[in-house]
Amino acid sequence: MNSPAFQLDEIVGQENALTFLKRYVSKPETIPPLLIFHGPQGTGKESASERFIKNILCLEGTSCGVCASCKAFRNNSHPDYVRFPEESGKQIPIGNEDNPEEFSIRWLIRSRLNYRPHLSKVRFIVFPDASLIGHEAETALLKSLEEAPPFSRFIFIVDNLDKLKETIVSRAICVPFRYLSQKELSNIHSQIGLPILPFQGGSLAFSECPREVIQLVQEKIKDRLETQLDLLNLESWISTYKDEHPEWKENFSYKEFLELVSLVLIYEYTRKDYENNLAKIESVFQFKETVHKRITGLETFALARLFFQLSL
Repeated sequence: MNSPAFQLDEIVGQENALTFLKRYVSKPETIPPLLIFHGPQGTGKESASERFIKNILCLEGTSCGVCASCKAFRNNSHPDYVRFPEESGKQIPIGNEDNPEEFSIRWLIRSRLNYRPHLSKVRFIVFPDASLIGHEAETALLKSLEEAPPFSRFIFIVDNLDKLKETIVSRAICVPFRYLSQKELSNIHSQIGLPILPFQGGSLAFSECPREVIQLVQEKIKDRLETQLDLLNLESWISTYKDEHPEWKENFSYKEFLELVSLVLIYEYTRKDYENNLAKIESVFQFKETVHKRITGLETFALARLFFQLSL
């Protein structure tokens, strides 16, 4: 958020989403109580939300970069931008009845939602992973979404609408994001000085992974899936990497690591003898789906099942 411009037009390949957002920028009074940005991971949902919010909060209405609102936003200190923390796998709670903890739903309702904005005309409340809102908390939010104050607006970000209650989705305007084309990915990667990855598909999700880790995973998998011993060694290395990951020292996420491994496996099985590897590719997709379930210790079971299926 350091660029003074920081405009919506910097978002590449999401014309449908930008059509929604630019219309709301031109007529802020029409912004609904809840917008849901949905689509695959790594396609620009959060970047678009930040640019959109900065533009709406701007005192000039242009994302000018120099007004008090834009400066506060750039310094991550805007009083009218409430962004819930995104802690891996940790649900957003409803909060204690008497003294709700910060960034719980009761805390939001009691201390933020109904108070007028301090600096701008509107307040934004953002859930960067709305699938983490707990069941009780989601229910508690329903009334606030139905009767939101005219100066408070919600943005939910999620990769799949199925992860939200139907009663939540029915109260929202859903802003769709799609996978990027290879040309769009190539342009973005060249701008930020990163090589495009052949297994990446239409997502930028792994641009922030350490290059050493990406290269290491490719080396461990490429042309090393032929024998039972190959698979046994790979499974052992993946299991051990949860505790021993010298190439990824900061902000390590085992779930992201497993997602990276899955994408490289799919690419490798697709690259060679695709027809005969269809069952194995399906097993990897099932593994990807399983590891994203919020159940403690599930990765170990899922990994063992995956490699059993790959060895058949």
